[in-house]
Amino acid sequence: MASLTTERLLLCPYTKADLDDLMSLCSDPLVQPLVIHDDVAPRSPKFRDRLHRSMERAAFAVIIRLRSTGEFMGQAMITVTDTKEFLEGSFAICLLPRFWNNGYGTEATHYMIDYSFRWFDLRRISLMVLSSNLRAITVYQKIGFRIEGRKWRFRWMSGRWDDIFLMCMPYEEWAARESQWTFGTDAIYHHIRPCSLCSPVFQPDYYLHSDYFQ
Repeated sequence: MASLTTERLLLCPYTKADLDDLMSLCSDPLVQPLVIHDDVAPRSPKFRDRLHRSMERAAFAVIIRLRSTGEFMGQAMITVTDTKEFLEGSFAICLLPRFWNNGYGTEATHYMIDYSFRWFDLRRISLMVLSSNLRAITVYQKIGFRIEGRKWRFRWMSGRWDDIFLMCMPYEEWAARESQWTFGTDAIYHHIRPCSLCSPVFQPDYYLHSDYFQ
């Protein structure tokens, strides 16, 4: 299967062979507290099944690898919901801690958001992030997301309450920034024929309804 490429990354199609790496990622003690929809606890076989289903159901799911070595770095996905009036994407990304603070998250997020707006006819892309995750919030704001809502006292952790920010980027704001963004020639290939990283059932008139790790 073909992979998409950025300057330093490979965005590869998900396969079941990636599950062991994904389980290690989601079980990392520094990563677990940042996963909004799950408790900080040992991962069970049922979690493995949920993880597989979430990757399979996403409209656009990738395994992120270091381009120079092929080393596993993490994963990212876009799920799509039909609101009856427009299509909305939901974005999630997760990297191993040793790859934090090097701009990799910005690079992968930038590419996936651009790609999804171009080819999935989305009117907006949203995400949720813990208020304590300042690193991620900085990345999202740099790319163009803005905070549009806050859920107070979502989780009690490390002796204090953590809130959730709902962030979004409308299509119009992405389009206004588009000229400042660089994008690879893989988009032309995708425009001609379906991309191997996208769900095989995702077509312009087929809409997915799923949540992260549903």
